[in-house]
Amino acid sequence: MDKQHEHTFETTGPINLKVELFAGDVKLSATDTTATSVRLVPRGRGGEELAERFTVEARGNDVVVIAPKKEGLFGFSKGSVDVEVDLPQGSTVDVRTGSGDVTASGLLGDVRAATGSGDLTFHEVGEADLKSGSGDITLQSTSGDADIKTGSGDVTVGTAGGRLDLVSGSGDINLRRSDAAVKAKTGSGDLRIGASTGDLDLMTGTGDVTLAGVHGGEVRAKTGTGDVSIGVANGVAAYLDLNTVTGDVGIALDEASGPGDAESQARLVVHSGSGDIRVKRAQVSLS
Repeated sequence: MDKQHEHTFETTGPINLKVELFAGDVKLSATDTTATSVRLVPRGRGGEELAERFTVEARGNDVVVIAPKKEGLFGFSKGSVDVEVDLPQGSTVDVRTGSGDVTASGLLGDVRAATGSGDLTFHEVGEADLKSGSGDITLQSTSGDADIKTGSGDVTVGTAGGRLDLVSGSGDINLRRSDAAVKAKTGSGDLRIGASTGDLDLMTGTGDVTLAGVHGGEVRAKTGTGDVSIGVANGVAAYLDLNTVTGDVGIALDEASGPGDAESQARLVVHSGSGDIRVKRAQVSLS
């Protein structure tokens, strides 16, 4: 690679990184280091010229990587530049790209990322604000709150320690585990949550809702034509308010007049237009 497209800065710890480009992928690698390295990788005819006009600067621990503004009607449409950054773990990130993927490995602090038509993939972050016009969004772990929105892609989250607000226009939403409040909405995709302990506010138009293990909190689920299946964890007393207009309701729980000696309680408020509703004991644990 041409040395003029490589930049290394002697930063002293976690940095504040800002990346802005019209077209191209962004790849971040957070490791146990103090230095920051930026590589620009030209793609296609015109990519080399575009890379030469990038702004790559560091002021203390603030690092910016910014593409030149478009010129004329077509700008640099025949070329693009990918951005690769090795940065200290715990860094704060703000990334914007018009049509590219953003991929990050390692531990990051607070993250803001947006792409017009690419995928967003992050490993571990603090708080997160992630948006894609038509791509998939994947987040393995967040310790804080996360707002995630995509127009037509899938949303996948591993574990969440903070509040979640998840939206997909036509994709599926999958969450393995959450210990805080979750609000999730999809127009025509399915919504699946593995284990939850906090309140859930869920809505889907034509997709199914599947909750594998509810361990407490209030669950409000609404679907237009999809089915709803809820597994209530052992030792959890459930108050049920279930209604479907033309579907069937099936309950496979022992009836009781009160919570008795239950370890915790959950309230299930479920409404479906034409889907079936099923409530049973969970087959999964909280781990």
